[in-house]
Amino acid sequence: MKMKKGDLIIVLVLAAAVISWLIINNPDRTSGERQIVIETNGDLYKVVAMEEGMERQEIHIEFKNGKYINIVIDENGAYVRDVVCPDKVCQKTGLISKAGQSIVCLPNRVVVYIEGKDESEIDGISF
Repeated sequence: MKMKKGDLIIVLVLAAAVISWLIINNPDRTSGERQIVIETNGDLYKVVAMEEGMERQEIHIEFKNGKYINIVIDENGAYVRDVVCPDKVCQKTGLISKAGQSIVCLPNRVVVYIEGKDESEIDGISF
């Protein structure tokens, strides 16, 4: 039996879905209770495990165009202390501390989010 063009597309879509699921559910990335993940330009920059009593860290990321972002991480969560961008929405987001929360700086292409095993306070939402 010869494979048709449509069959090949279906196989490729299914393979991409399985690979995406494996990447998202990678046990190495979610081994701790909670961790703060920082991505720049869609690439993983740094992962910091949130532990009780951990030292406060300030992460300074410098960009080619002279802009920068300063992210503060401690046992309570993460927030943007200082950033060079027009609207500073990421700085106004404030502290994130629960799994699923995120800070996004679109002009600098930085995403900070918390992943882990925290239970969400929201069961589900329907509209």
